[in-house]
Amino acid sequence: MKISVVVPLYNKEKTIQKTLESVLSQDHKDFEIIVVDDESTDASVSKVIEFKSDKVFLLSKPNGGPASARNYGVVHSSGDWIVFLDADDTFESRALSHFANLIENHPEYSFFCCNHYLYDGKLKHLYSAAYKEGVVPNNFLAWNAKVLMPRAGAAIFWKPLILSNPFKENLRRYEDAESLFDIMRTTKCYRDPMPVMSYNISTIAASVPRKDISEDFIGHLQIKGKSLMEQYAIYKLYLEGLQLYPNDMDKLYGERMFNHRKYFLVGLLIKILKMLKRV
Repeated sequence: MKISVVVPLYNKEKTIQKTLESVLSQDHKDFEIIVVDDESTDASVSKVIEFKSDKVFLLSKPNGGPASARNYGVVHSSGDWIVFLDADDTFESRALSHFANLIENHPEYSFFCCNHYLYDGKLKHLYSAAYKEGVVPNNFLAWNAKVLMPRAGAAIFWKPLILSNPFKENLRRYEDAESLFDIMRTTKCYRDPMPVMSYNISTIAASVPRKDISEDFIGHLQIKGKSLMEQYAIYKLYLEGLQLYPNDMDKLYGERMFNHRKYFLVGLLIKILKMLKRV
C-alpha cells in the first residue's frame, strides 16, 4: 500500500528538515514525499534538495497559497492514499504503519483520523483523551465536541476522495475547511485514539486575519441546507470572524443569519452528550 505524503512548503527553512526526517524514519516503507515549493524566498528549497531521492520529490510552482500547493501535490502523487503534512509538523515514529494497518483492517472506509499532539516547542500535549476507536456516528457532532480533528498529518484519505473534493485555491486561511466539511458531510470517518503526529503550535499563524476577508473561509459561510451540527460548526467560525473582521462580518452576515439563542442551546446539548460519552 503506497502512501503519498504531500508537504506544501513556503519559507520553512527552520523546520522542513525535521519534518522530512520524521517521514523518512517511518517503519512503513511504501511511501513517497511530495514537497511542493510555493515560491519560497528563504533557504527552504536548498534544505529539501539535500533530501532528494527515490522517496523525496521536490516540485516547484508559482506562489498560489497552501491550497494550491496541496492540490498540485495530489495531482502529481502516485500513492493510493494521501496524507497532508505541514512543513513545521512531524510524524510520530509509527504513524504510516498505523495508518496502513487501519486501512487494511477496515477496507470499507476511505477516510481515517487519528489523535495528535500539540507541541509548543518544549512539551507535547495530547489533543484529546476522549478519542474512541470506531466509526464516528456524526462527524460534525464529534468535531464540535473536540473528539474529531482531521488535522493535516493526523488524517489519511483515499486519493479519489481528495481528487473529488479539491481545496479551494482562492482561500489562504482555513483553506482546508471547506473541502474537509464537504468530505465530512458525505463520508464516514473511522477514528482511532493513537496520536500519529505533533502539531507545532509555536509557529502557528492561523489566528492572523487576512487583509481581504474573501481569502478566508470565514468570508464564505453558508448555513442553508446544512445539518444542525454543521451549522453549529459554522456558527463557531462566525464568532471567531466577529473578533478578526468586525466590519466585514457585519456587512456579510448582519445579525439575522445566525440565531444566537438556538446555537447556545445546541452548544449545551453538545456538552451534555460529551459528558455522557455519546460522541
